[in-house]
Amino acid sequence: MAVNPPGIYAPLSCENNADLTSTLANEGVLDFKVSISTDLNMIFIGDSIASQLSQAFDSAALEPHYDYLSNSIKGTFSYMNKKKHICITQSTIRGGGGTAYMRNNGILSSNSMIRFHHCEHGSQAWGTDLVASFLDNNHPVDELPRRKGVDEQPRRKGGGRSFNAAILKIPALGWIKDIRSVTKEKITTLTFSNNVKTLNDWVGIQRVNEMIRQIARNWEFSPTNDLSSVRWVLVQEFGNFTNQMIWTNAKHIGYDVDLNFSVNGWEGVSADFLLERFKQVSKFQYPHSKPMVCAKMPNSTNVQSCVYNKISPDGMHWCTPTLGPRYSASVACLLGCVYNGELGYLSERENSNIMNESVRACEDECNQRFMSLVPVDNDWIDDGVTIYSRPRF
Repeated sequence: MAVNPPGIYAPLSCENNADLTSTLANEGVLDFKVSISTDLNMIFIGDSIASQLSQAFDSAALEPHYDYLSNSIKGTFSYMNKKKHICITQSTIRGGGGTAYMRNNGILSSNSMIRFHHCEHGSQAWGTDLVASFLDNNHPVDELPRRKGVDEQPRRKGGGRSFNAAILKIPALGWIKDIRSVTKEKITTLTFSNNVKTLNDWVGIQRVNEMIRQIARNWEFSPTNDLSSVRWVLVQEFGNFTNQMIWTNAKHIGYDVDLNFSVNGWEGVSADFLLERFKQVSKFQYPHSKPMVCAKMPNSTNVQSCVYNKISPDGMHWCTPTLGPRYSASVACLLGCVYNGELGYLSERENSNIMNESVRACEDECNQRFMSLVPVDNDWIDDGVTIYSRPRF
């Protein structure tokens, strides 16, 4: 099967940044590509980071003769600097499924949109009617001017009246009760970024991530034919994955950090190095963390830049060609935990506890294999190899 190259988040390219450290460049860690085929409908919800991650997934799931820029329907909005920001997308993907993305943060809250902004979706507020329009593939963005040689590509057909999964990135957690017609939700754990200004902030991030895990563990599964109910909540340990990358890079450029990632709570131990930052030049921008963005240790403490790595271009977003394949494989793996197999999660088994334990074991293995720096098995990377996850019924 032909495989597309990992998607590049157009506003923030890492193409010319320094190569990865020797550890991160080891075979099977970050040097593979992923091709995904599914007939599921998925919606990604969150901020600009969710936008770039959904784009990475689309790049892995589009037919090889398409690319993200030509086969996705997009809407944009302008904010402050008048630059265009993506707020909605729709894509047709390999296997007959489809993806959608909705931007959700303070900038595009209902109040802000009514007063200041307007995403190209035909209304000045988000709502469940927009979700339905994604499913019907009658989103007003379809009426945007067609581009010669681009918009002739086939568009998503829509696969029923429900999304099979919602992939939520905080600050989208509060949308769990606002989005109907979703049968599975996957919540992505929070990561370090330049918004973390103090160690107390970092402790707070760990607490939120533990809350996410508790929500998933305490979610009561019950077999039902009601497609408007959320039957599974799974956790994607994206924070664990990105933290391992930052710690490994920090060790490489000279910070004294422990790379024993098997110790419970390792992210909170001696984490003050994360706060070594560039000199702040604007009160509107938080300076980048050096161990997160630098490929080499700067020569002095009072600097505003460094030789950038291929992990993060700005201390907030991620280099999707580097992280995109593992992220996309993780999403596919977690979806497989509840949808793959002859019956999948629709099986009306008498003992739902056994089913829950089986899916949780699959969830844990997906995170261990893809949301970490553990090398992927060599025999998985051979041309033509097809793999899928499934619960252990």
